[in-house]
Amino acid sequence: MDQDTVYAVVDIETTGTSVQDGDRIIQIGCVFVQHNQIINHFTTDVNPLREIPAAITRLTGISNHRVRHAPLFDDVAGTLYSLLTKTVFVAHNVIFDLPFINAELSRVGYPELEIEALDTVSLSQILLPTAPSFRLRDLSGYFNIEHDSPHSADSDAGATAELFIFLFRRLRALPLVTLQQMIDLNADLPRQTARLFTVARDLNTRQPRKLPDYLYVKNGLALRKVPEPEPTPLSAPVKYPKTKKQKQKLMPENLEWRAEQAKMMNYIYNNYAQADQHPVKQMVVEAPTGIGKSLGYTLPMAYLGQTGRPVVISTATTLLQEQLMEQTIPLLKQIVPFPINAVIVKGSRHYLDLQRFVTTLALDETSKQTQLLKLRLLVWLTMTTTGDLDELRLATYRAPYFQEIMHEGGLSADNPFYDDDFLRRRDAALTHAQFVVVNHAYLSEHARELGAQLDRPYLVIDEAQHLSDSTLRQRRTQVKFAQIVNELHHVQRDIGREIGPNLLSLFANDQATTNTINDLQATTERLETALKAVLNQLFLKFLAAKRGNAQNAPIEELVPATDLHQQAQQLQAPLQQLAQGDTAIMAQLGALRDAFDQAHDRFVASQRYLFERLDTRLHVIDELLQRLLGIFEQAKPTTTSNLFWVTINHVGDRGSLELASGLLATQGFLQERIYDTYQPVLLTGATLFSSGRSQYVLDQFDLDRQTTTTHRMRSSFDYATQSQLLIANAGPNLSRVAPDDYVTYLVGAITQLAGAVHKQTLILFNSLHVIERVYEQLTQQPEFAQREILAQGISGSRERIAKRFATGTDSVLLGAASFWEGIDLPEDQLELLIVTRLPFDSPDRVFVKANYARLEAQGKNPFYNAALPAATLKLRQGVGRLIRTPRDHGAVVILDQRLVERQYGQSILRALPADMPQTTGDVGELTQALVKFFEKTPTTPVTPPEV
Repeated sequence: MDQDTVYAVVDIETTGTSVQDGDRIIQIGCVFVQHNQIINHFTTDVNPLREIPAAITRLTGISNHRVRHAPLFDDVAGTLYSLLTKTVFVAHNVIFDLPFINAELSRVGYPELEIEALDTVSLSQILLPTAPSFRLRDLSGYFNIEHDSPHSADSDAGATAELFIFLFRRLRALPLVTLQQMIDLNADLPRQTARLFTVARDLNTRQPRKLPDYLYVKNGLALRKVPEPEPTPLSAPVKYPKTKKQKQKLMPENLEWRAEQAKMMNYIYNNYAQADQHPVKQMVVEAPTGIGKSLGYTLPMAYLGQTGRPVVISTATTLLQEQLMEQTIPLLKQIVPFPINAVIVKGSRHYLDLQRFVTTLALDETSKQTQLLKLRLLVWLTMTTTGDLDELRLATYRAPYFQEIMHEGGLSADNPFYDDDFLRRRDAALTHAQFVVVNHAYLSEHARELGAQLDRPYLVIDEAQHLSDSTLRQRRTQVKFAQIVNELHHVQRDIGREIGPNLLSLFANDQATTNTINDLQATTERLETALKAVLNQLFLKFLAAKRGNAQNAPIEELVPATDLHQQAQQLQAPLQQLAQGDTAIMAQLGALRDAFDQAHDRFVASQRYLFERLDTRLHVIDELLQRLLGIFEQAKPTTTSNLFWVTINHVGDRGSLELASGLLATQGFLQERIYDTYQPVLLTGATLFSSGRSQYVLDQFDLDRQTTTTHRMRSSFDYATQSQLLIANAGPNLSRVAPDDYVTYLVGAITQLAGAVHKQTLILFNSLHVIERVYEQLTQQPEFAQREILAQGISGSRERIAKRFATGTDSVLLGAASFWEGIDLPEDQLELLIVTRLPFDSPDRVFVKANYARLEAQGKNPFYNAALPAATLKLRQGVGRLIRTPRDHGAVVILDQRLVERQYGQSILRALPADMPQTTGDVGELTQALVKFFEKTPTTPVTPPEV
């Protein structure tokens, strides 16, 4: 490869994935590129001399009739071979296209092509590190590449050629220092893809480019400069626009007027403005999907914050944090007549530690995944100003490599990247921001310090329905004994490894340090013995007598505080050994650190890395031991605010034992630990209330009725014409039905309902085990032979399944847990929602069991004070997946006759949209009603964008 290379960008369509199994090429597209210009095209259909599967025809548009008179591969092989010889082969997934073509050439008597080849998937992953998807169709959309016919070889080859030109320009735009580091990694990429880095470097060396003004080089890394914060002028506050006319004057023309949104704005502003003239109350505002909730609270808060008091917004996830920053804040800046600064704040482990990253660059890496991550990070550092690893949108965020490069929070002034540190950048941005966007997990850990630092700011909790669960999760302490033992074994191996560097060899000429290392080895062995003693005792006391379950699922057992306290007394000796051993390993690490620092310069990169890894592992062991000892310390006979439990993967798997403790309820905690250092809190969300009475939501949010004002905004959707609710009034008795009979019933009902209407269908379950059983049988039904069925726990990650479903046309998705909410599928992405069972929490779960016991101790009925309102809220959230815009049209089917038969069913139904038409009947009658509903032609209003 050099500057004059001709690149042959190729795509093929085939009848399947294997030439050996008889699959054949049905279309070839080839676009030739030289000097970043398209210079030639070649495309042809190919007669495969076999039937093209119906699924391939649907995907590609290539039918048996179309290829009947097309040339055979034998006829085009010579032309193709001569065209591709002396080129560099380029494809989007080259490890499929080139081997397939070579296999076809070999089949018809031609030699295989022995040419260099490049993969644009790998190049895209490296050079576009923040792209949310690397499918050709998606990349074409992001960069406005013309791609009219996805899965057509000529269109795909043309789009891939344009993408390759774009990527090569991106590669050449990188600084020389970055290109050289990419070459030095010697990454094992598909075929000769990595050689393109050398081509770009050589071209840039011959034609030097000035380092762009937005980049600088520090300690061998090219980094992005941080833009100066926009100054906030010291001027009199702008008056809040109270009237419709005043608001409309500010709004962009393409933004629809929403009366309920305007009401929400005024409710919020009036509550917090003129605090010296009336008491400010805590607020709960339910703002249904479609009214523009985010702008509904950010606009009044922007006006309130003009006096210098910042606004902290907490939302459920890091993804929602980014949506606020990328969608709501830019729109707000367009509207308000004064500058707005906003910053995302996350926990330290979300950020890259530059010094730790540089250390890993010097190491030879055999893992292809880690090599790819290093390449992506080098390119990303020329783009990011935040160092927030979430920008990379990685499914492999938990890969071991990230443990080596994540920021751990502390930073010494002598760190080579002290002035460039991303955590310090975050904290500096915090001082200039009017809006500080955090997530619930961060808030529950850092609320007090953040509130104090910003001097009692406003606090908005969006997606407030998640606050209680998120806080309880953050207050849990869980310790896996196997994790501690595993870390101890790693330390022992690093000390005396026979192959490769070990700690003893690092200090072979230093007897005092060698003695310290031997002492460390002995300490880890004593710690392991003590851990096994504690583990065995806990297992024998709380789990040995337990029986397995049919699904061989993990077993949880609630442990009363008095029982755990009693065990702590009996385990006093091994627990004391753990405490002493923990103190010893940290002292031994300190001595080793001193010796290492004194001899630092004589060590090579791999030896330094070995020591830093030891340091990390011993700190992990220290943290885990402190957690374990802390749980025993919490377990007092008088403990009432915490609960304790043990878990194993399945009966007999003693080594998997996990000990945990957690906060029992948020009552008292939220007021004292979160709200206390802020202005009166504003909580908002699309689905907060389970009934007209608000006591459940007030309890969940730890609010007092006397000091709280609540508002429920009206939905802007026309449920009467957009939707239909169908409820089964017959079916198996759910308290008595055998599991096999229940699965058979569900498969029959789903087949009848979803088979009658070919619509995008989401089916919600309460159990992954039931999903697995239903999926197994549904895929055998002839009604679904031509439909894609996706299932949580089977078809990939939640994100991958949701993305595939959203781009489907007649797909069925079986989901549980997280699919009840937080998935946005507007218009024809979802038209039929089937709820298999009312979403009551399992009473066997330790948190549910403990919460019910707490309520009973207070003289309350757990069903009406917890189980029913929680299930009602979850059902509201599930039903809320269906109608997301004024253009949506769809039906909900609930296959749980308890809604009709039980008195509490009416209470649940009253919480659903009042104008949603309802029909009851058996599955056959519901199927007929469903068909009639979809036969109606809905009117489709044209609606401007919402925020």
